[in-house]
Amino acid sequence: MRRGAVTAVLIMGVAALAFGATAAPAPPHVTLIGDSVLTAVEWNEAPLALLQKGLDAYMDIGVCRTVTGVSCPYEGGRVPTLMDVIAGMGVRLGPTVLVEVGYNDDPSTFARDVDAAVQAMLRVGVQRILWVNMPSSNRHWVDMDNALDTVAEHYGQVTIVDWDHYSHEHWSWFQGDGIHLVYPGALALAGLLNQALAQATSPPAPLRPVEAQLPPAVVGKQYSTRLAAESGTAPYRWRSTSGALPRGLHLLADGTITGIPRRIARMRLVFQVTDARGAVATVRETLVVLASSSGPGLATH
Repeated sequence: MRRGAVTAVLIMGVAALAFGATAAPAPPHVTLIGDSVLTAVEWNEAPLALLQKGLDAYMDIGVCRTVTGVSCPYEGGRVPTLMDVIAGMGVRLGPTVLVEVGYNDDPSTFARDVDAAVQAMLRVGVQRILWVNMPSSNRHWVDMDNALDTVAEHYGQVTIVDWDHYSHEHWSWFQGDGIHLVYPGALALAGLLNQALAQATSPPAPLRPVEAQLPPAVVGKQYSTRLAAESGTAPYRWRSTSGALPRGLHLLADGTITGIPRRIARMRLVFQVTDARGAVATVRETLVVLASSSGPGLATH
């Protein structure tokens, strides 16, 4: 074989290998917005590397940052507030944002200001908001942590990263003010935040309906049972792909089978479920309708 032919074969083989190779998935993009507490992580190599491990992280850390209004002065200037950063970055914030801000804010307006910041992030397309709470070393921080919990209860997109619980009684992690961190505290906070971000950005488990025998229905008696999924992302939408249910029974979009059956039947049914991310799965069930003297009047599942 001539040298040119050998070279061509080698090049084609390398190209084939390159074409067939599966590229590693890109790390998830996250945005972190913080105040002086996170400087202990940002300014130290090992804590910073731990925080950013496995992530494409953009960090905007500003000393004396507040949620809204005007940040407190530091070295002759004032950093942009959290609301300023949200307005300036807009859609560039990406789907996942972690916020570590609040130590410099007014407790009397904190809940309202956090709510406004959450709404502002949602408006520009943020899908997951992780907000770091504060060590409850005094009543001031307890009230602010309670405010964060209250806001989180109203938004399914908000998760509280519980630095308060994680750092409890680890006094050696903090400087004398009980807020800012020494090196071991910076490592601890970095590890907690990385774990929270990794969990928030990991792919959800595949959609999987629960396979369980449907309870029997009884002719002329009210029937109610509900299909369920054990994984995937709620809410779920259900439909029958095998046609109508036994006469008198109906399938609602939330998976509830309800009604009063009119005649005995034994039907093999196929149900399809779609989750909030658009994943689709099916499950096969057998629904039996018994004569009125053969069982209880109400079935639940």
